[in-house]
Amino acid sequence: MSRFGSLAEVCADNPGAFLGTEDAREQGALDPADLATAERALEELGYVSVPEEPLESDYEGHSALECYDTRPTWWTRSFGMT
Repeated sequence: MSRFGSLAEVCADNPGAFLGTEDAREQGALDPADLATAERALEELGYVSVPEEPLESDYEGHSALECYDTRPTWWTRSFGMT
């Protein structure tokens, strides 16, 4: 669950453990029916499910996350440290 708004990420393990949702499915770590159930529950609670892949791209907006050597990712910005 995001600290900003109603965003949520569903992943098979810890974020980054797989190369995204499709990779987790191919390796048998994420059952499509379980994913659908989780996404449906999130939608019913008013959340928007965000795929893992775009969250790994660089966040280029303003950030107070000066503790990183490189720019934070969208995951860091939306789900990680504030």
